[in-house]
Formats: sequence, C-alpha cells, structure tokens
Amino acid sequence: MKQFSVLFADPDKNVHDGHRRMIKALKPSWSLVFASTAREAMSKIVILRPDVIVSELGLTLEDGSDLLKTVQQAFPEIIRIVLSSEPDGESEVVLRATQSAHRFLAKPCKGEALVEQIEKAGGLRRLLKSKELLEIIGGIPYLPSLPTIFHELVEAIESPLTSLSEIGDIIARDVSMTGRVLHLVNSAFFGLPRQVSNPQTAVVMLGINVIKSLVCYVKLFFAAPDVIMPGLSLDQMWLHSSLAARLSKEIAANCNAPANVQENAFLAGMLHDVGKLLLLDHPRYYNRVLRPLSESSEKVFSEAEYATFGTSHAEIGAYLLGLWGLSDQVVEAVACHHRPSQLNFESSVVLRATHLANALLCMAAGENFLVDSTIMADPCVKKSFAGWKKRAETLYRESVNEAKSSAG
Repeated sequence: MKQFSVLFADPDKNVHDGHRRMIKALKPSWSLVFASTAREAMSKIVILRPDVIVSELGLTLEDGSDLLKTVQQAFPEIIRIVLSSEPDGESEVVLRATQSAHRFLAKPCKGEALVEQIEKAGGLRRLLKSKELLEIIGGIPYLPSLPTIFHELVEAIESPLTSLSEIGDIIARDVSMTGRVLHLVNSAFFGLPRQVSNPQTAVVMLGINVIKSLVCYVKLFFAAPDVIMPGLSLDQMWLHSSLAARLSKEIAANCNAPANVQENAFLAGMLHDVGKLLLLDHPRYYNRVLRPLSESSEKVFSEAEYATFGTSHAEIGAYLLGLWGLSDQVVEAVACHHRPSQLNFESSVVLRATHLANALLCMAAGENFLVDSTIMADPCVKKSFAGWKKRAETLYRESVNEAKSSAG
C-alpha cells in the first residue's frame, strides 16, 4: 500500500498531538506535517506538496478565502479531507465545504477510519492514472471542459443568499443549454404534472442537484460526435442513463441514505456511461471491442473492454469527472460501476446504488449481467433486491411502451 504524506490543519494543537499518536501507531512510515492556521498550511503546502490535507472546517486565509477551496484551485492533485467538529453533517456549512473536499469525516474519528479514507481516495486516484487508462485517454482528440454554467451554479449554490429563482436565471442566460435542459425536463422520464417552460420553474420542481446533473449530461451528450456505431444508440444511452439515475436515487433512499447521498446517487446514475460518449471520438476503440462481442453472445461490453484494453468506459468517464472536480462519491461510483470491488474497500452507498441500478436495468433489457457478490452480501441489498428488480423491470417496460407510443 502506498505511503502518504499528510498535512493536518487545525487550530487546536492538542488535536495535532492526537493525530500524531494515532497515525504513527497505524502507519509509522507515513510523513506527517502540522499547521495551526490557514496561512501556515498554505506555506507548507507550497514547499512540501503533501499527498493529502486533512483540515478542520472554517480555516480561512487573510483575504477571507477558504483554505480547502484555495488548495483545490492551486493544487488540485492534493487529496482534500474535512475532519470537522461540526455536529450536523447536513448543515449548510458542511454541505458547502464538501464542494471543495473529496471526503468529509466528523470528529471524533477513529484512526482506522481516517487511514481507510486516505487510502481509498489515493486508490481511486491511482486507478484513474493507470498506464492503460492514460493510453486510451491520449487517443481521444479532446476532453470537454466543464460547462462555464456549472461553475456559476456551484458558486451560487454555495452562497446562502442565492434563491432557487436566481439559480434558474443562471441557466436561462445560456439559450442553448436552456432549450436542451427543458426538453429533458419535459420528457416522460420526469413525469411532471405540467409543462415546464422556464429553468426557474425547473429548478424549483426538480431540485438543484438534478439540474446540475442535466447540465453535465447535456454538455457531454450534445458534444458527442455524429458517429454511428453498430449496437450503439445515443437515444438508448440517454434512456438507460436517465432510468439509472432515477433507480439509483430510489435505491439510496431505500437504504436510508441522507438527502445529499441520494442526490449523488442520482448524479452518478445519470453520468455512469459518459465514458462511452467520450469514446465516440476514438472509433478504433469501439471497433476493437465490438469484434470480440460479435464472436460471443455471452460477453458484455465492459468485459470485452477489460479483455482488450485492461480498462473500460467506466474509468474513462470517471477520469473526466475527476478533472471536472465532481465529488469522490460520484467519481468512484462511475469508475467502479462494473467492478465495485476493484478498490479493495467497502463500497459507498452511491457506488452500490449505481452498480445495482445499472445491473438491474441491463437485466430488464435482457442482457446477461451479474451483480457483484460483495454488494449482494449487504443486508440492505439482500432485503430489498427482489423489489428493486421488479422496479427496474417496470421502469424499463414503461420506457419501451412510451417510446413505441411516441413513434406511433
């Protein structure tokens, strides 16, 4: 397992002593650095470039800027973890902090839990920097940038003074994005009781994070090149992604996940196959993967990818979302939705929900798809699996009937 250099930023020096004893007992070879102020932390980061920063909430530099947000902008490769005494994990200040942190942990935190989170975040980054993955990424002519509108949305969401109507106004400034988002919002998938004619209403009716996921998907979906591949339909991809988003959120809710985790499950479900869109710019990839598929009706697309390239569209899509700065929960779920056990840690609720939603919808479509055995062993999954399977079949059947009626 990799050895990490970790900087702890906390104004309480007693906390420093506790971290020093705790980590040295578990990982004696790790390099530890400590800072009591945001300014001291930044000075040490500039010189030492640690792998990880573990920071208390609310540390700010002299100009009032947040420490973790500054680190995110200046040193995006550093893993950022919040270790906070804030009692309410759903509080506004915590939810804003998670926009610039990879992970959030509450005090008191056992040393084993902190070490696991550091190693898990580091493992995800190694997965997304594998030689095989980077070779495929290098063959894609360009990686799309995060929509400007998304940056504005995140900034607006972080401000407690921004209303839902004002967030809708941000979307409305992009005429092309507005039209496409409203088209999706008014599709049968959302089943809204009335036609939505403006983004302000869409934000109120669907919620901010649903709109964020649609903005990301629209950016990627409509930027995809007009390339026709046998067995690959953009319409089918949209349908599958939208159903996966819906089912993934329902599964997370059934497992009593908090609201922000349910929203991340929706976002991961919506974006889990974005790697396929990126690969449309790499036709040789599809040609080499589809060849063994035509020879074996038993092999699924992702298995053919791993057999041919040692990586898949899952890791490729996650690589882009990681560059975009989406949360680790979402990036991890997208990267591992076919192979949840590849990080060798207990899977998150978001990953479990995304894997299950994708698998169950593929089964409903008649594909030969197996659910990961470690996920099947989860008590919540055991209890609810049959019901989720029926739900997936219902969603798929309704979508097929809707498509037929629209065509007719």
